[in-house]
Amino acid sequence: MKKLICVAAAFAMVGGVATVASAEVDLSGSARARIRYNDSGIGDSVDKWDSRVRVKIHAKTEGGGYVKARVRFLDNTWGLGGDYTASAMGANNVWSDYAFVGFKVGKFDIAGGKMPASFSPWFLDDARTDRFRVLYKDSGLALAFTYDKKVYEYASTTRAVSYTTTASDGNLVDLVAQVAGDPWDGDKDVWGVTYRQKFNDSVKANARVVYVSDDTIDNDKSGWKGSANVAMSFAGNNIIVEQSFKAGETVSPTADDQYGGYAEWNATFGSITPVARIGYTMDGFTADETFGWLMFGGDVPTSQVQRVGRGGDTIFAGLSSKFQTTEALSFQGNLVFMDIDDNGTAVYGENPIEVSGQAKYQVGKGVALLARAGWLSSDSDVVDDAFSAYGQMEVTF
Repeated sequence: MKKLICVAAAFAMVGGVATVASAEVDLSGSARARIRYNDSGIGDSVDKWDSRVRVKIHAKTEGGGYVKARVRFLDNTWGLGGDYTASAMGANNVWSDYAFVGFKVGKFDIAGGKMPASFSPWFLDDARTDRFRVLYKDSGLALAFTYDKKVYEYASTTRAVSYTTTASDGNLVDLVAQVAGDPWDGDKDVWGVTYRQKFNDSVKANARVVYVSDDTIDNDKSGWKGSANVAMSFAGNNIIVEQSFKAGETVSPTADDQYGGYAEWNATFGSITPVARIGYTMDGFTADETFGWLMFGGDVPTSQVQRVGRGGDTIFAGLSSKFQTTEALSFQGNLVFMDIDDNGTAVYGENPIEVSGQAKYQVGKGVALLARAGWLSSDSDVVDDAFSAYGQMEVTF
């Protein structure tokens, strides 16, 4: 992290007095370049290069105010052309995925803007939302009240209109045009409460409950969502248990309520860290993209099934083991089993299996090389087995 001391001076010509405000600005971030190969078992295999640079900005004032933002530079796949020009206005040239302002007073932290939204890798992780948040902290307790604006009633909308015109050769041609649509006829808001409690060094508990108020046109998707987890550590063992719920009304008026949960155990024995997970999803529940391994979930380029639970009611079991061979070099292997009650959308059938692994080498402080690969056995009659891999170099600062 590189720390800069920035002084912003504003001169008010009142009585000849100049007002000076100072702030402390921290910069951190990461950059990477990687090559990807993917054979999804459907169609031809593909290979791609991509790269990105991300810089986080955290400014703090002496009065307790702060600003947080992240700027992304050329976050894109190579060879697509226009986004790499100086005058490009595309979403992958220079842009920000969050920026918000806040202040701290006593035990309260009040903030608003485009903010990261995370609860757990299972329920919700690394999302972005337009949010106002009031956070209260006291010892091991953290209590947050949040308000998210998802849809503004008068947001611009479009609709497709079909029309017939005469071509240059005199023939009639049917075309479709996008024109201004109707207002949403109502807002979509999400109200939430997050509770986090550290009871001691061995036990922590977290809970998140939200109410979705959806009054947009042709929608009646208001309802409750929530998740709770407990993390425990004892005698070198670490256990996490989480259970989640989503009201069916938040999906459609006729959908069933959705449930999902999992349990994880891990422990370190010298240089080896085994991890075991078991869990389930039912009635349409899917885990966040972050949860998983390399072929199921995981939010990585090798992933073939982006969310655990997609495809139907699912029971899963996963075994992983990390081996730290030296201070700089580590390996990890994964073996994952899925039992899916196929609802017609399970691409790889009812009993796909993942075998995957990775190698990571820490070249130096803030510099790492990473290689990952995975194979997914298909239980489908129409989709072949999948294989995917990528290699990456990354710098963090």
